[in-house]
Amino acid sequence: MEMQQIFHRNWLFAGHESEWAEPGAYQLFTRSGAPIVIVRGQDNVLRAFYNSCRHRGAPVTRDVCGVAKRLTCQYHSWSYDTQGKLKAVPDSRSFVDLDTDELALVPVRCEVWQGWVFVNEDSEADSLVNFLGPICEQMLDINGPGMRRVGRQIHRVEANWKLMVDAFLEVYHIRTVHPDNAALLYDDQSVTVSMLPNGHSRLTTEKREELRDFPMVSDQYDNPSVGLLWRQTSTSFGIFPNLVVPMDTGAFTFLSMWPVDQRTTELELNWFAPEWQGDEVPEEHLQRLELFDTVMAQDKANMAPIQASVESPGAQPFQIGWHERLIHHFQRAVDLSIGPDLLPAGTAVSTALDSYVER
Repeated sequence: MEMQQIFHRNWLFAGHESEWAEPGAYQLFTRSGAPIVIVRGQDNVLRAFYNSCRHRGAPVTRDVCGVAKRLTCQYHSWSYDTQGKLKAVPDSRSFVDLDTDELALVPVRCEVWQGWVFVNEDSEADSLVNFLGPICEQMLDINGPGMRRVGRQIHRVEANWKLMVDAFLEVYHIRTVHPDNAALLYDDQSVTVSMLPNGHSRLTTEKREELRDFPMVSDQYDNPSVGLLWRQTSTSFGIFPNLVVPMDTGAFTFLSMWPVDQRTTELELNWFAPEWQGDEVPEEHLQRLELFDTVMAQDKANMAPIQASVESPGAQPFQIGWHERLIHHFQRAVDLSIGPDLLPAGTAVSTALDSYVER
């Protein structure tokens, strides 16, 4: 039900446009269930289509990524150009009234904001910019030059995807779970949170004063677009339904929580930084990745035992503190996406904080 009501109806992060660097470049996107191919057309426009031939439904590409002038089904060789138009049908005379103009690949909405690529299977959904709302303006505060992928990791975690999202919407846990890293960098007593429209959020945590000159935090301070706020704090944006973007002065980390089943999530980590010269990743980015790997390993180890315990009758009802209100906001957005008629009786999240959402 969550896949249909939430993941098929919201904008989902698919990557950065630099990953489709040339006309004909394509990648498969399968996270929402139905296989989708995202391709840069010969007109340089990024588009998305269901990876299903209009003949009998076979995939038009079986490769995860590549570059091609045509997308050709490996079953009967029906062929489509990079704009989705049907261009070749072997033995076409054997088909009665075959109208190739009406048999283009079925499109999926694909929109790009500031280089970030999102897809949405709901043809009636609001535009990406309207969906993101105030996040667009706020993320522009440290917008830099073209971005480049530093690294990508996928971790399978034995926990529900919503439990995973919850963990990244508060810093109350860092002294317990991350005492030797995150707790030394950030002051969990100096936090500002904002509940934004459409289930989005912003979490700003002050960097500890004695560590503001620590190289992994301050090495990008010469960027003229970085103001005092960004130098002294770290801000994380939650983009509904499953994306969390911790931002620092030197890099963006995109954390996507993809449900596998009710008790399993794939945590996908994509790390981007401003373009650099040469092929080798700069040392400062590798240092950041190493630190982040340690933090992620601690979170991952923490989740499976929590998944088992939260299912116990002894865990309910949860007690949510004021500093954890982004969790309430997120879970409320989940309810709204599913719809009140489909929620199990007695499980709806309270509307008590609705008036605190920033408009």
